[in-house]
Amino acid sequence: MNKKVGELRPSQFITTFGPGSIVDLPDFSVIIGGIDKWNTLDVSRAAIIEEPRLKSKLKIKQIKSIPVKDNDEIGTIPAYRFPEYHVCPNCRKLGKRDGRDFFEEEGVLYCKNPESEKGPCPKVKTHPVRFITSCKNGHIQDFPWFWYVHKGPKPDSKKCKLYLIDEGKTGSLKDLVVKCSTCNKERSISEALSNKKILGKCLGGRPWLGDKEEGCEQETELLLRGASNLYFSAIESSIVIPHNSNELDDFIRSHIDFSDEELINNRPIFDMVMKRDSDILRIGLDKAWDIVQRLKDSSNMEQDIRTPEYEALLTEHNQVNDINFQTEKEEVPRRFNKFITNLIRVKRLKEVMVLKGFTRIHPLPDLTARLSEHPVSGEINDSIQLAPISKEKSDWLPGVESYGEGIFLTIDDQRLLKWEEKNKKYGQGMEVAHKKMFRERDFPNETIPAFPGLRYALLHTISHALIRELTIHSGYSSSALKERIYSDSENGIAGILIYTSTVDSEGSLGGLVELGKRDKFESILARALAASRYCSGDPQCAEHDAEQFTDVNGAACHSCMLIAETSCEKSNRYLDRSLLVDIVSNSKREFFELE
Repeated sequence: MNKKVGELRPSQFITTFGPGSIVDLPDFSVIIGGIDKWNTLDVSRAAIIEEPRLKSKLKIKQIKSIPVKDNDEIGTIPAYRFPEYHVCPNCRKLGKRDGRDFFEEEGVLYCKNPESEKGPCPKVKTHPVRFITSCKNGHIQDFPWFWYVHKGPKPDSKKCKLYLIDEGKTGSLKDLVVKCSTCNKERSISEALSNKKILGKCLGGRPWLGDKEEGCEQETELLLRGASNLYFSAIESSIVIPHNSNELDDFIRSHIDFSDEELINNRPIFDMVMKRDSDILRIGLDKAWDIVQRLKDSSNMEQDIRTPEYEALLTEHNQVNDINFQTEKEEVPRRFNKFITNLIRVKRLKEVMVLKGFTRIHPLPDLTARLSEHPVSGEINDSIQLAPISKEKSDWLPGVESYGEGIFLTIDDQRLLKWEEKNKKYGQGMEVAHKKMFRERDFPNETIPAFPGLRYALLHTISHALIRELTIHSGYSSSALKERIYSDSENGIAGILIYTSTVDSEGSLGGLVELGKRDKFESILARALAASRYCSGDPQCAEHDAEQFTDVNGAACHSCMLIAETSCEKSNRYLDRSLLVDIVSNSKREFFELE
């Protein structure tokens, strides 16, 4: 592996700087390479993360930790220079690392332009250009500087000299002009931003995989190198729960590759392969086949990640030997026992997050809800595609495990059903806004995800109100707390898990689980509901009507309900404090009718 050029934390690799993302370094920027570019030896040495439910969901054999090395001079994750074009801050010359435009010393590109209008340019360190091009399918490439300024076929790049001039008149993109000093042609960058068709069809560049994908029909778009919409990681996550199975089932799982469709579906092939395994023969081929079929069928049903978690959180477990999942049931405060049915202190939990792809320009629907309904790669709809992190489908994916604690509570289902029926019209108004939001992002009607429901909006708002209050008293920062909402009207599921999980000791300091005790939680919830009644943005924040929804949020803003994006699973959407308590608009749809 080549010399190390930078450092990333494992959690950063999964959430922000995975394959296909751009990382800015002091002297240049790089794009992180795909997982098939990783050193095989480093991958083999990386720790294996055990989480059967995620492996079954993603149809992979292994979840591997991010490789690390003790040697500070050698890196483990490959990265490639991107963009290739640099600009000199002194003479504004545009060029690449090819010997003609700029020269390189110890990995840094320098300009020494003898043809500058200001006179010979001294040895000046260059920096990467700010502009690149991308498309909704995840492709990315350098801005076509020669083609763009000449408005046609690329001229002789050996003769033409390009400059990126900043006229500095208004501070807008109109001031940035690409100029060819040889052909005496120039063109403003603002034209490419105002008219997407100027850049034409995408060329299918995949520099993180080292190739190009032919046949992309998406329009190329101009993006800034550090734009927030350049990379949206697609993550699948789960809370590790006790695994209830017998030893024979575990033995079969460890000896048979359930990703081999032919092996587990074709009895003659199964017999031919397994008769060579003496351990399987001791069980008997017939018995082994029956167990495989049962496990295969149950595996196909285990696509719902959250329902098993919900059930596990409500079930008493023998926790002596399970250090990764420890719960303790708490008595519900009398003041709220009409609304809350269970209060659970989660003393210990483990969360596993797996990176399975990414998007550019637009996030996928419910991306922060972990994309539980989407495949690992492939086309999602006509306008957005999940970009792969390897050329071919891999039998492993990178992941990270973190440890923490939390508070889990469930809401009374019968009371919820009556409340949902009473406010049905308001829920329909929110659903209309939900569909409108996706249509504005050019989603065809058939690809718009289902509205999560008014029940979800209530649970989500309770969660945010609690997180804001818990932050004040728990000792954790506002971005350290996270949520998992369990909502299903048909199956009577209504729960909220507020937790923290980190790869270090901060995830289990005890500050959060201590607040789950009955008396302390009663005070926390009472304060959260009281704070939800008023907002500094009232009356404007409070005035929302079912027929006049402008977005999927009702009475919610940064002053009252919105929290850090990293803490929220729905990007701060589907929130409305009028669903919790009576607010200044006196809408009469509050769930908590306290005396």
